[in-house]
Amino acid sequence: MENELVKLHVIGITYNQIENGMYAMVLEEDGGHLRLPIIIGYNEAQSIECVLQKISTPRPLTHELTARILDSFGVGIDRIVIRQLPNGIFTADIVLVRDGETHSLDARSSDAIALAMRAGAPIFTTRQLLDTCGVCRDSFAPSTGHFISNQSIPVRQATQRMRKPNDGSIDSLADEQLMTMMQEAVENEDYEKADEIKQEIQRRKASAQEH
Repeated sequence: MENELVKLHVIGITYNQIENGMYAMVLEEDGGHLRLPIIIGYNEAQSIECVLQKISTPRPLTHELTARILDSFGVGIDRIVIRQLPNGIFTADIVLVRDGETHSLDARSSDAIALAMRAGAPIFTTRQLLDTCGVCRDSFAPSTGHFISNQSIPVRQATQRMRKPNDGSIDSLADEQLMTMMQEAVENEDYEKADEIKQEIQRRKASAQEH
């Protein structure tokens, strides 16, 4: 049972209010009630968010380029398996397949998941890891702005709203306009602006849930 593999899917990204510039990627077990938050950096969060929001960039981002290179050489991603090192850091095995042969590579969990999402490859972890580090979906959601610890376990509920963008002029814009602006910012490779707009969208969602 400890080594039983559990399938996960990415349900969203939330801003980490304890560590400035860091984000939590939230995965949920398939057909279950546990969620696994993993701390990731800005670039990885942006890459994963592009997949979640179906945003196309003028030129491929690093993970998109890597996925294209693998595909051009006939190398597929069979699956990735998230595991945890003794120091509590999450890592992952990327299982590559070519001509029926498989090869496993060690990678950061965020990089592995960003590649898997682009390749349509399944994401797994062990039942033991999920039972140890997972949290109930009823107590943790990407849009509620929970605080996240270094070990990717929420330690208490947020008492502050998510960061507001520095540009106050977007406060009065409709959600549809914000989505359009975020798409345009990505197309112009202004990822900092796109992130500011995303924070405003998430702030509104969190506010709506509070009421």
